[in-house]
Amino acid sequence: MKHKGQCKQVRMSMFNAFALNGRLYFLRSFLQGFLAHPTAIAVFALSLVALAFGTHVPCAQAKQPVSKVLRLANGEWPPYTGQHLPGFGCDSQVVSEAFSMVGIQVDYVFLPWARGMLLSRNGVLDGAIEWAETPEHRKSHFISNQPLSKQDFVFFYRKGSSLDWQKLEDLHNQRIGLTIGYVYYDLFKAMQRKYPAVFSEAASDVLNFRKLLSRRIDLFPIEKTVGQYLLKSKFSAQEQAALAIHPKPINEFKPHLLLSRVVKGNEQRMQLFEQGLQQLQASGRYAAIMAGCSYEIP
Repeated sequence: MKHKGQCKQVRMSMFNAFALNGRLYFLRSFLQGFLAHPTAIAVFALSLVALAFGTHVPCAQAKQPVSKVLRLANGEWPPYTGQHLPGFGCDSQVVSEAFSMVGIQVDYVFLPWARGMLLSRNGVLDGAIEWAETPEHRKSHFISNQPLSKQDFVFFYRKGSSLDWQKLEDLHNQRIGLTIGYVYYDLFKAMQRKYPAVFSEAASDVLNFRKLLSRRIDLFPIEKTVGQYLLKSKFSAQEQAALAIHPKPINEFKPHLLLSRVVKGNEQRMQLFEQGLQQLQASGRYAAIMAGCSYEIP
């Protein structure tokens, strides 16, 4: 279906035009009188050429609507995002349903986080979800006004251990496990320089939980709900019961939707997303989605 107001190319012979109007008799009478004047013959010939080769009828270019399908980079951060989760996770579901409110479909492409950001920045994908608002990200992306969720990083530790701290340096006598590449990494830079022996690294959160249970580390910092989800899904009830969460947050993480500045129409799409998110919140649907993202260990 052509967009309303779309420019058209008009190509029609002079005789077909008159035939369509049912005026052949008028044409014969008109030509007899008109061609009696020698100068009119040249004008008539030029008119035939113009009509035979077509006449372009200019009109205002219609504003193109934004595309109805968005391809967004996503990654594994369960229960907020995940390829095998219902709705691809709570935050993914918020984005999908907010866009659905304004008639836009979302397709997720699950990739390693760094690769997903690269493809979004270059416009290969339309955007990415579950990223922090930073000056660097704002240069390359439109960023949602509101975060998709609010997440707290906390320390998991073994029950029976004493843990009391006000500032991170108070933990210099603890062994802390870190997962390589996490967003909290910068929090520990100063402490790592001063107390390098305190820290050890692992390639995954599951490995760090195993190190915590086997007493190879004393503390493991991770987002609270993510940690609870992993313990519920990857560890036995006995192992879950052996660990506790310190109530003092280390840091708050606010993930956002990012739409690439390279992709045309993304500024308008972000405005539509904000409208859809407001509708989702006002209807109570947002709260219902996030309620399904709650996990508690024994």
